[in-house]
Amino acid sequence: MTNQTPKTVKPKGPIRWNAVIPFVVICALIYLYVHFFFDLHVKKAIEWGGYKTMGSEINIANFETSFWKASLRIQGIEFTDSEKPAQNSIEIGDIRFSMGWDALLRAKVLVNEAAIENIQFGTQRKSPGKVAPPEPPKEGPGFAAQETERLKQEALAKTQQEYANNMLGDLAAILGGTDAQAQLGKIEGSLESKKKAQELEAEIKAKQVYWDQKLKALPQGKDIDALNVRLNKIKTKDFKTPQELQASLQELDAIVKQGDAYYKQIGGTSEELQKDLRKMETDVKSLDALVKSDIKGLETRFRIPSVNTKDLTRAIFNKYLGKYMDKINRYRALAEKYLPPKYLKKDQAKADPDDISIQPQPREKGMSYEFGRKNSYPLVWIKRAAISSQAGMSAKAGNIRGEILDITTNQNLVGRPTVASLAGDFPADQIKDVLLKMTLDNTKEDSLVTYEFGVGSYPIQGSELVSSPDVQIALANATGKLNIDGTLQALRNFKMNLTNQFTTAKFTVSAKDNNISDILKGAFGALPVINLKGSAQGFLPAISFDVSSNIGTELESALRKQVEAKIALARKQIEDYVNKEIGKNREAIEKQVAQLRGQFETEVKKTQAQLDAQKKQVEGKADQAKKDGENQAKKQVEQQGQKAVDDLKKKFGF
Repeated sequence: MTNQTPKTVKPKGPIRWNAVIPFVVICALIYLYVHFFFDLHVKKAIEWGGYKTMGSEINIANFETSFWKASLRIQGIEFTDSEKPAQNSIEIGDIRFSMGWDALLRAKVLVNEAAIENIQFGTQRKSPGKVAPPEPPKEGPGFAAQETERLKQEALAKTQQEYANNMLGDLAAILGGTDAQAQLGKIEGSLESKKKAQELEAEIKAKQVYWDQKLKALPQGKDIDALNVRLNKIKTKDFKTPQELQASLQELDAIVKQGDAYYKQIGGTSEELQKDLRKMETDVKSLDALVKSDIKGLETRFRIPSVNTKDLTRAIFNKYLGKYMDKINRYRALAEKYLPPKYLKKDQAKADPDDISIQPQPREKGMSYEFGRKNSYPLVWIKRAAISSQAGMSAKAGNIRGEILDITTNQNLVGRPTVASLAGDFPADQIKDVLLKMTLDNTKEDSLVTYEFGVGSYPIQGSELVSSPDVQIALANATGKLNIDGTLQALRNFKMNLTNQFTTAKFTVSAKDNNISDILKGAFGALPVINLKGSAQGFLPAISFDVSSNIGTELESALRKQVEAKIALARKQIEDYVNKEIGKNREAIEKQVAQLRGQFETEVKKTQAQLDAQKKQVEGKADQAKKDGENQAKKQVEQQGQKAVDDLKKKFGF
């Protein structure tokens, strides 16, 4: 048997190293991660999230955080221009701010003042930025509808651009003496009115044959005469016996029934004929609408334009405004992607009773109260963000001063809306008096965004306006002035007004036709200042855009006198051609309808009149026979009574 020495238990000290060591290791690992990797990973996350959101590459040169100072600094933020990947749409040199520990200890973010510095536009990138390709339509129940809508929008945009490019060219062709008559003979078979007239003519011819047979089956004059012969043979007086009277009345009744049968046959035929005649007249009247439609279609086919201010303005400035509309559509697409579906219904005037979106269970009626706490903070509150930039810091930097006040997640708690203001200029690009004011107010039931943007002066170089085989117009150079203001209510109701002025504008105008070239040059040279006004409004995402300009008015007055005479001549040629093409068919149709109506007037109505007269004659004879029978019966009764009296007298010897 071996002796075992008992194990000595070491007494526990004040420090429990088995817990302290793992805790220290974990803290050290967290510190090392935050110190070496946290800033890099957040930077990459922001770049990735920005790319996914904006659809173009976002780069950050430096991202720096400090736990002890509770500060954040982001330097060299570059936003790739999706249209020009080799450039940045905007570049921000430095964003920095510090957070208050008082709020952080309450799990809130409070920034007393942030700084945004060195803002530049259109800077050159070291390498082209990545631009996300267009998202393919999502497959599913709505895939076909999405694809159809996409193709529809592309076709519409292409059509509008072609119309804008061709309108002034069409006016030039009209003034150049293009004769529509030379082309009309080639489209003879495409007139819908002529096709319809030919169909009507064939249909009425078939109806004519049908009605000829139908009218022949009606009672003729010999049938009426036969009834008259029967009627004249009936004895209507001097009846010797009641049986003789009864026979006459039965014969009269038979004639009446036969006449009624004829009358019903003629009446049914008359009603059917009247119905066909009314249909024919309606079809003939419908030819007028088809004629107008054919004339309108030929005007479009031969590019007969209308001269009005709005169309002329659109034709000239459609391409110039296209870049602005592209930006609006881009941000509208972002809104459609990230805003809740309830904000994107096209018609907000009426609630949709068939909306089957998930809704919470309605609660009982009551009253809610909110009590603020003294010195409480919203989740995020940036009291002031100062914006500044100094020209000369870089090639594209500008003199900018501005601020954003009260950026917060709960404006009701702060009691103030978010207000942004910015003013400055960019000497390197000759852009002066830039002004931006924006207010976001969520303190009311419906949020309200008001915005105002203006540029006092900026250069315009080489902007092509119209390009067609007949007319070319370009804005060589000008000094522009821009003002935009509007509102966005409840993230749905959008309104915008745009005013664009061009001073010292120089246009290059050329046209095949010297006449229209002189008109265009005179119109563009006569205006010292060209005003372009636009307005957009509607419920997102459906927005309508309207535009007007004094150049449209000037062109309209210059073109109207010369163009309208040419347009009227071309329209007259088209109208005469269409009317001539269907004139023969219309004449034949109207002749056939008149013939049918004449047959109705002469044959049907004549037979009806004869039957009416015969019916009255039968009724008169029947009344006469009945009256004569009654008189003879009365006389016979009187004779029999007198004979009985005479017999009594003889019997009693009187």
